[in-house]
Order: sequence, then structure tokens, then C-alpha cells
Amino acid sequence: MDSKNIVFLINEYNNHGGAQRVASILTEEFLADSHNVAILSINEQKNVPSYFSEEVPVKVLHPDGYRAPLPIELSSNLKAFKLRKVLKELKRRYLLKKKRDEVMRFFESYGSEEVFVVVIQVYGMQWIQPLLYKRNVKIIGQSHESVAASKGSHRYKRILSHYRQVSKFLLLTEKDADYFQKIGFTNTGVMYNPAPFRQFNAPEVLYSNKKIISSGRLIEDKGFDVLIEAFSVAAKDMPGWTLHIYGDGPEEKSLKSLIRIFGMEERIFLEGQTEDIQSALAASSFFVLTSKAEGLPMSLIEAQSCGLPCISTDCAPGIREIVTEYEDGYITPVGDIPLLARQIKRLAKSPKIFLEFSENSFMNSLKFEKKLIKNQWYKLFEELGGQ
Repeated sequence: MDSKNIVFLINEYNNHGGAQRVASILTEEFLADSHNVAILSINEQKNVPSYFSEEVPVKVLHPDGYRAPLPIELSSNLKAFKLRKVLKELKRRYLLKKKRDEVMRFFESYGSEEVFVVVIQVYGMQWIQPLLYKRNVKIIGQSHESVAASKGSHRYKRILSHYRQVSKFLLLTEKDADYFQKIGFTNTGVMYNPAPFRQFNAPEVLYSNKKIISSGRLIEDKGFDVLIEAFSVAAKDMPGWTLHIYGDGPEEKSLKSLIRIFGMEERIFLEGQTEDIQSALAASSFFVLTSKAEGLPMSLIEAQSCGLPCISTDCAPGIREIVTEYEDGYITPVGDIPLLARQIKRLAKSPKIFLEFSENSFMNSLKFEKKLIKNQWYKLFEELGGQ
């Protein structure tokens, strides 16, 4: 394949979210095949490292920390003499125009060469809108969450506004793609997130670890309070087992208090952020995700790729694209603490079920193998090229 020009458009390149993780994995794969990759980031966090290699050029549109507010309707606010709102909107429009010009200059450096722009988050589309009319630029929009999750935010309206016009709009599941097809989108497709690694671990060894693992940002939507309570309910019937939660965030203090309330200080551990989740998974037994909303969670994909059985809340269509219930894990309704406790106990107390689930989990993770996903991207580039 000829060398391609690929630009990832990201809200904040050095945020440690799942979308950035996916983009960094793909970047490594594309670079290894001698493609030209760059990052166009709307904002950045100061003095925070990113998942991306230092050899990848990064262009930040707002290094001053400016965060664009939502658009405000001008005429009604002028009539009401709400001048502060009017000035705020005029500033937004001025800076948007200025930064759009900057984006155009950035892409002029590619000349007439074909460029594939992968929009990781729809928020960034407002800055690259003029690129829709450049023949050599192919824009691929992505949504890293379910339709249900996007409908609870401004992102859904942005998807409807911006992604109808892009060359391809990629969803994480067939169910979500079908939804957009039914409301008139003609450019949808499905692309899984790639696993950053795939490591076989003997099921017997995993079971002997007697560790339950979970990971993610310590925020309310991740449901770690539900996990802590469910484990506390099950703990008395599964001596020797411990729960380890990796990640940091604003809920850390309240989660520590909850652990103390349940008297689980010797059984439940908040491990903080880790730079080596692969080793943490290999030292564990099974993974539990208790989120209220997700897309196609990297944490489950990574756990499966190490052979860990998974228990997950039924919080998005993407969950069932990863976990096959009663084959490699269990799926529970969001917030159902009694059922979650029973599922945790069942996996911990039944070596036969555990070993079967572990073998199936590793086998089923093959569809997320990064070389396979990379080749699907190359097929898409060829499909869109020269249009």
C-alpha cells in the first residue's frame, strides 16, 4: 500500500480517555507501516503526557486553554439588551473563523495529496467544516459511545448536524449504525476498537490469583460504588478474594469512605492510575465493569485479550459485541447490586465455569486484534480514496 496521510482530530490529545487510547494504538500501527500521521487537537492539558509517541507531530488550536462555548442566538439577545451574551457569542464566532483559517493553512501543507481525517470526537467538526469542500480531504467521523449515551448530551445534535456530510460515519456497533441508517444517514459503517495487546494467560493461573479487577476514571457514571457494595455483599462467601480498582478521579474520596463503611479496607483497594494495565490484568482473575453508559469499552476488550472472564452492566449495545453471556462472562442490568453480587460469587466459587469462560474469552477477543482492525482501516482508505 502506498504511504497515506492520516490526521487524527481530537478534542484534547493528552486526555487519558478511551478515545485517545484508540487513536494512539492506530497511530502506532500506521507509523509502523510508514504512513504519515499527525494529530490536530482542539485543546491540551498543561504538562500532562499523552499516549502518543513523541515522533508524532501535534498541532494544538487553542494552547491558551480557551474552550469554545455553545452557540448563542444573537437577535433575541440583542433585542433583550443582553450585551454580555452577545459579546460572548461574537468572540466565539471571531475565534472560530480565525482557527478555521489556521486549520486550512495546516492542510495546505499537504498540497494536492490525499489526506484522511479521522474525527475521533464530533465536537471538533466545527473547526474543520471548510474541509468538507476540499476534494483531496476525506473526513471519517466517529462516535465512541452508544446512541443512547449521545442523546443525553449536546453530541447527538452535533452528529446530526455534521456527520451526514462526511465521507464515512463509523459507529461501534451494528445496532447503532442501523439506527442512523433508519433516520436517513447513507454513509454509516462499523469499526471496532483495537486491543493494544493480546496475551495468553493460563486460566488455572488466572483463577489462582483470586483478584477481581476493574478500571476507569473514578466518576459517578462508572458505577464503582455499585461494584464496591456488590463485592461487599459477596465477600463473606469468597474468602481470600480481593477487589482492585485502577484509575483516579473526583470520586476517590467518597469511594474510600464507602470502603470504610463496609469494613472492606483489607479486601478492596483503590490502586490509582497505572501505566501498565496489561500486567495488572495478567495478575488478576476476572474483570467487572459497572458503568451506567459506555460505547465499546476498551477496558473490557483489554481484559478479554488477556483471557479474563468479564462481568458487565448492560449499559450499551457494545457490551454484547464483547461479552457473550454464559460463554465468556455475565451481563447484568445497570445498578442491580444483588444480581451482580451473585455473579461475582458464582465466578469466584466455580473453577469449572471460570476455566471455561477464560478459554472462551481469549478466543473471542481475536476480533479486536489490532492487526485485523488496522487492515479494516486500510480497506476503508482504499474505498474512499480518489472519490
